[in-house]
Amino acid sequence: PKFREPRTFSTVFRSVSTCAESSFASSLEKMNIPEGYIDISPKKNGGVLKKTLQPGTSDEKPKHGSTVKVHYVGTLNADGTKFDSSRDRGAHFEFVLGKGQVIKGWDVGVATMQRGEKADFIIKAEYAYGAAGSPPKIPGGATLNFEVELFSWAGEDVSPDKDGSIRRETIVEGEPLTNPNETSTCSVHIVGRHEGRVFMDQDISFILGEGSEYNLPEGVDKALRRFTKGEKSTISIRGTRFTYGNSPPEEFNLPANAELQFTIFLKEFDKVPATWEMSPSDKIRHAKEAKERGTAFLAAGKEKLALAKYKRIEEILEYEKSGDPEEKKDRDALLLAAYLNIALVFSRMNEQLKCVQYCDKALELSSRNVKAMYRKATAQLTMNEPETAQRVFETILDIEPDNKAAQQQILMCKAKVREYEQKAKKQFKGMFEKLSKSEEEEVQPGASTSA
Repeated sequence: PKFREPRTFSTVFRSVSTCAESSFASSLEKMNIPEGYIDISPKKNGGVLKKTLQPGTSDEKPKHGSTVKVHYVGTLNADGTKFDSSRDRGAHFEFVLGKGQVIKGWDVGVATMQRGEKADFIIKAEYAYGAAGSPPKIPGGATLNFEVELFSWAGEDVSPDKDGSIRRETIVEGEPLTNPNETSTCSVHIVGRHEGRVFMDQDISFILGEGSEYNLPEGVDKALRRFTKGEKSTISIRGTRFTYGNSPPEEFNLPANAELQFTIFLKEFDKVPATWEMSPSDKIRHAKEAKERGTAFLAAGKEKLALAKYKRIEEILEYEKSGDPEEKKDRDALLLAAYLNIALVFSRMNEQLKCVQYCDKALELSSRNVKAMYRKATAQLTMNEPETAQRVFETILDIEPDNKAAQQQILMCKAKVREYEQKAKKQFKGMFEKLSKSEEEEVQPGASTSA
């Protein structure tokens, strides 16, 4: 009998491999993929094909939300007719990646590119302009070619003023519609870098808005409000407002106003109900908690943290109109305390106009509140409005005739008024003397003024 040679692993592998290659080649033929192109479409149905024309200069690729800068030339795949070109216009084209600002094929294709790379994309109608096309240049159902060169990109701008001071590049997408909010307790892993050097690498759990208690700059607090649960992103922070500014923590050995990068993984957080989701009693409870923390921060000299807590009370209670007498009493008392303390913090920050505005809010709730009047008048005096301030101090004496602080301040106001009157008198005297001298020179135009 003849025995067949046993099939080794290598022969089986070659057989399977040959079979797979044949199947892959057959599938390519069915999808009509030209030589040199690869299928990068999400469905692997040939919707977006890519061919690299010029390799990139780094391994980095732009992330979802990055603002990318490219040049492109668009042609119809059918006959090569050019329908658009940024190169012809002589200006780069910029868009935010992954936000639907361009056709789907661009969001798919540019995400695969490296800095400096040039590539050609063949994009079917499903990932371009669909059955409708984009008349008159692009007919319905058209397959398009785009030659794209990626020059640079910047992370998504998540700064409050959209000035580029906080940018985010997403590494791992989180769960949609799961953002933390003010006072959420966030559990994160965070790695801080300056010029490539790691100066922080730790797990932290903290209340959003209180990151400075854990040596986190304000930019991290601001950025986390845009994160979703499970998200991992790198944020870049520059400028003076959201970095450590002039006083970075000594243990980090950072220069003043250093530009920083933080890679943050938001593991979990507890979702605090939105104001509109709270009952009147819930609002009172949350406001009391905010007042307690604000008072502790104020006593510790941490004005910015205190201000955030008192502003939180305002946010929760300002428009609360509970009909329950006890709840209304609590609401008014908490809101009055918040307004008075906000005014105090603004006064310490030398933002006197804001101080006056919050004193006025306090006086709307309690028209004879001496503390609000005194802080308002003091701020007005600091703003060089002694006459206005004096009238407010005099109103205090109408309520509390023996208020010695108000009496003393009135004397200061009067002294300031006299000082201004004397300065004004000197200025006017000088002006009149110059005017008189000018009139004399007109009468005697040839007279010499030399000694």
